[in-house]
Amino acid sequence: MDYKILGSTGVKLSSVSFGVQTFGWNIFGKEAHELLDIYVEAGGNYLDTADSYNDGASEEILGQWLRARGDHENLVVGTKTFFPTGPGPNQLGSSRKHVCASVERSLKRLGVEAIDLLQLHCFDYLTALDDILQTMEDLVRSGKIRYYGLSNYLPSAIMKAVMIQQHRNFHRIASLQMEYSLLVRGAEWELLPVCAQEGIGTLAWSPLAGGWLTGKYQLDAAAPENSRVGRKDRWDDQAEQRGGERTWRVLDALGAIAGQRGVPVSQVALNWLRKKPAVTSVLMGARTPEQMRGNLACVDWNLTDEEESALDQVSHENPPYPFSFINNYARK
Repeated sequence: MDYKILGSTGVKLSSVSFGVQTFGWNIFGKEAHELLDIYVEAGGNYLDTADSYNDGASEEILGQWLRARGDHENLVVGTKTFFPTGPGPNQLGSSRKHVCASVERSLKRLGVEAIDLLQLHCFDYLTALDDILQTMEDLVRSGKIRYYGLSNYLPSAIMKAVMIQQHRNFHRIASLQMEYSLLVRGAEWELLPVCAQEGIGTLAWSPLAGGWLTGKYQLDAAAPENSRVGRKDRWDDQAEQRGGERTWRVLDALGAIAGQRGVPVSQVALNWLRKKPAVTSVLMGARTPEQMRGNLACVDWNLTDEEESALDQVSHENPPYPFSFINNYARK
């Protein structure tokens, strides 16, 4: 396993992280603990969850494993808050009331003295950003969280947060978690450059695009019934878009490299992200020990520059106007 520094924190994260969103949904008890054991034995050290995942069950299952393990000093445990945690009108968002209550519940479920990394799961348009950052600063100073970060924030909101943090001498923003894959490359236009300039670490979620980059979908075949598209869950509304011409070009390129190297398609997709210097860690999931070992094996080899370039070209997305105009003008 290789490691990268998370932004300006000095904390080293494994280049492949384990997101445990499915704990408490289709993975429970011993199965979950086995996956965690395999991940840590391979050198993985960042575990990602959220207070809203499966009504807190994800945090609870992870906490049970942490307590049974005892020593987790070398692990980095991250959770997130924003989305609803109950039916009440104040059980969502980034208000001081909700965030502080959420942190107390997360600490109890995880069984830790402090949350290593607390990320705001989504931007809150209803709460003043100054107040949100003051809450995070107070939580750091109280010792309940060690670092804080953002998730799914726009570049403008990130820069505003950075300016507030600098002006008020708050602790630095440690991380940004954003969607990034061969099929979703919008993060390259502004998010990744902003994070690089401001010393903010980056965590890439959905690196396999909800299963599209695993090779399980074929152009002339129906989606497997047990797949996310086959089950018609969160990716079904994007199936037509994801199943477009560009997607099949990307899958063809992935399949060619995977065939030449004798590895699964998913390993190639994960490897492409790991090779990007702007990415601190790639957040992957796994349902079975075989999937976990297969995904982790992406750290055992590296794409050549030629292979990376081929994937870059076939997956290229044009930035939206007017950014493309500004970008092209800047090159003149």
